[in-house]
Formats: sequence, structure tokens, C-alpha cells
Amino acid sequence: MSNSKKDASKEAKSRLLPKHGNVFWLKGFAVVAVTALFILGGFVVLFSHPQGSGPLSTSVPATSSNSVTITVWGSGSPGGEQHVFNSTLAYFEAQYPNITVQDSPAINVASTNFASAAHAGNAPDVYRDTSDNAGALYASGSVLNLSSYLNQSFVNSFTTGTIKDWTLNGALYGVPVNTNGVGLYYNMKLVKTPPKTVYQMLQDAANVTKNTTSTTNTSVWGMPYGLGTNYGYRAAAWFPAFGGQIFNSQEVPVLNSSQDTSAVSFLYNLTYVKNVSPKGLTSMAQEQQLFETNRSAFIIDGPWDQSLYTSYLGSNLNVTALPYDNATGHYPAPIWGSIGYFITSPQASGITSSQIWASLKFIQFETNLTAQKNLFTKAGDFPSLKAAGAFAANQTASDPLAAGWIAQEAHTQIQPNFPQMNFYWSNFHTYVGNLYDNGTHNVSSVMQAFQNAVVSQINQETATPAAPVNWTLYGGIIAAVVIVAGVGAFFYTSRKKKN
Repeated sequence: MSNSKKDASKEAKSRLLPKHGNVFWLKGFAVVAVTALFILGGFVVLFSHPQGSGPLSTSVPATSSNSVTITVWGSGSPGGEQHVFNSTLAYFEAQYPNITVQDSPAINVASTNFASAAHAGNAPDVYRDTSDNAGALYASGSVLNLSSYLNQSFVNSFTTGTIKDWTLNGALYGVPVNTNGVGLYYNMKLVKTPPKTVYQMLQDAANVTKNTTSTTNTSVWGMPYGLGTNYGYRAAAWFPAFGGQIFNSQEVPVLNSSQDTSAVSFLYNLTYVKNVSPKGLTSMAQEQQLFETNRSAFIIDGPWDQSLYTSYLGSNLNVTALPYDNATGHYPAPIWGSIGYFITSPQASGITSSQIWASLKFIQFETNLTAQKNLFTKAGDFPSLKAAGAFAANQTASDPLAAGWIAQEAHTQIQPNFPQMNFYWSNFHTYVGNLYDNGTHNVSSVMQAFQNAVVSQINQETATPAAPVNWTLYGGIIAAVVIVAGVGAFFYTSRKKKN
């Protein structure tokens, strides 16, 4: 290149550069600007994505000589479960006099109070609930992951199924105290032998209702069943009997399937076609009152109410597995879930490390071998501990009701604990409950509306809307970048001039 062309090139480049410091000014500005941009990026990430509490430190004290108070919600159903809870609690407090337990026995599982309390930061330290409710609460950040707090030998002492019930995405979020579901209780004063098939069960129910019907009223019913009374927990047992399910293997609801529609039709027809159940049942308490007072032959319920029924019916009480459906070739399969205890997260309750230590000790006592043996004998709760399960299996000879529960345990479905299941309960109560209340017979359209409602709520829950742009924040950060870059460039060029 000729000297004249080189000079022209330099002159052209010089026109594109600031007159003070030339290349040095540009390089200095670039260095400082890049640094400022990294700072900007950090601020954007920090302020654009709200931070959770993160994993809690696992440095929980092994012992604590200081006085500690923990709050506990839920002690079990009235009768056997509450009795075992109270006796275990008394022994626990004797062993740990420095720990005070403030329990609220009136708050039972599935309480809507917990979610609102956790949102306000006022949840209890320990809550007794179902594994599926707890799974949804864990996904929301209200429950601790206990995997790092419990040693593997303790975890391995429980049956694989119950631990699976309390595990979500590899995290153990609670400790199971039992495993159970519903079966078919019957009053031997009205039905002498347990039905083996659905056909026989319906015949027995019809015979009882028919034989006690006068021209004015029906004093005894074969099988009272309020379709919406327990949010679809009992109804779920009948989906498999017709070849259906709540969610498919991809965790997608299939409630509008022909199989699920047939199952709900069967339950609806108990009242409106078979006439073995009265209209107007709005609660389980109404069904229980009929059964306890010898005014119904059957009731579908779980062992948590067994001591209550025994106190009324005595030796006339018996229980069997929900019978084989000879029309479809399938057994009903009740949700065989688990009740257990979990510890709330700091953001939900303000729990401290000492309270976590005390809560862990409390949970270990309430789920230990002695407690589970007592729960089986006094409340009929099937154990979650392997050793307690072996104990229960040996009691069949002395416990006339144990054989029925063992027969039912052979036909069960695992309770779904993924968060989507949370949308099943209330929508069942709304849509299917209204179907029973109104007697409209439009089961297919109701099941379609039920499906649509669940899918809609799942889509709303999983949607991730774009975060709104905080222009005030961004404007301030950009202004800061310009100022930092300008000041940095000034000092950089000043230094170059001195050199």
C-alpha cells in the first residue's frame, strides 16, 4: 500500500474515534462496559427470578438440652387413633422433658387451614396428613425434604410401598404411620355372609331394603352412598372395576373415558335405579349414623372408623374386600394410601433447627413399632413398618376383622401423590356431587365437564407466564452502567495521557 493510501486510511479511522485518547479511550470504555454488563446481568437474574429459601442446612443438633416447643396439627380420627396418639405423646414427653408439644387434635387430615396458614408463615411445625396432600404441599415449598435428615436404616425399616407413597422426584417428604384404604363393612344382623361378587352385594342390599320397606317409609337401607360426600375417595375404587383409572401412565386425567363414566353410573344408580340408597345424603356422618343404628346393611369405609363401629355393633360387625365385579371381570381397587407426618419448611412456619430436631424425634416416636402395633389393634390401621406388618399378619386368628382387611389389601391401587391429583378431589365434589344431588341422570356430560375442569386447572398451574418488565429497575441499572463506564473511561484515558 502506498504511503498516501496508508495516511488516508489512518485519517478515516481517526474520524470514527473520539479525539481524546483515541484507541486507548475505546479500549478502556470496552473493558469497563463489559464489566458493567456482567454486573447488569447479575442484577437482572437476581431481580427477575424471586429466590426461594433454598435447601435448608442439615446441621440439626443431635441433642438439645434447651427447652423446645413444637406445634402439631392432627392426632387421628376419634377413637382408636386419637387414643394411640395421646398415649404415645405422653411417653414421648416423659422421655424428652425439654420438649413441649402443643397439639391441635381437632384439625384432621386434608384441612384447608394448613395451606392458608403456610402461605401466611403460620403453619404448625408438624402436620399429620395424607401422602398425596403432603406431596402437593411439598411441591409448593411448604414441606421439608427429609432425605438428608433420616438415616437409610430408618427408611429401610418401612415397607417399600409406603415409602414410595411419601416420595416425590426422589425426595422423602414425610414419614408414614400407616397404610390403608376402604373396604366393605357389613352388619351380620342384616347380612349373614359376605358377598363375593358385585351382583350378590346388590342382591343383599335390595333384599334388606325390600324386606324393611313399609308403605310410608324405608326404615333400613341396603347401601347408603352419598356420591359426593368424600370428594371421590371411595369412588376411585370403582374405576378399576370397570377398567378405568383417574390418570393414565403419563399422569394425564382420563375421567371422561367410557370406563370411568360406567363406574360413576354404577354408583349413581345405587340411589336412582337400584333404590338401595336414600337421596339427600350430604355427609359421611349421615351414612355412619344409619350403619351404627342398624339401619343399613353395608357401608364402604376405612379402618380409621372401625373402633367406632365396634362400639355400636359389637360382634355383629364384620368387614370384607369390595367384591369382584362379575360383569366386567375386574376387582374394585381402593386407593391404598398412607397417613403420615411431615415437617413444614421455614417459610411456612418459621421453624428453627432445634424445632426440626424436636419434630424429628416426635415423628419417630409416633411412627415407632409400639405405636403401630397399637394402631393396628385399637384402630385397625395397617402398619407401614415391616416389623409391625409381621405382627399384624399374626393377629388374624385372634382378630375376626383382620382377615377381611388382608383380603382387601390384595386388590388396591397406589394413591397418586403428584400435584395434579390435587385437582381431582374438589372437582369430583362439585361435578359428580351435584349429579347425585340433582338426580339429572346425565352422567356422560358431567364426566366430560369434570375432565375439562381438571385439565383446565392443571394447565393453569403448569403455565409459566412471562415476568413483567420492570422498566424502573432496568432504567436505573442501565443508567448505572453508563455512569460506571464513563467514569472508568475517564480515569483510564487520564492515566494514558500521563504516560
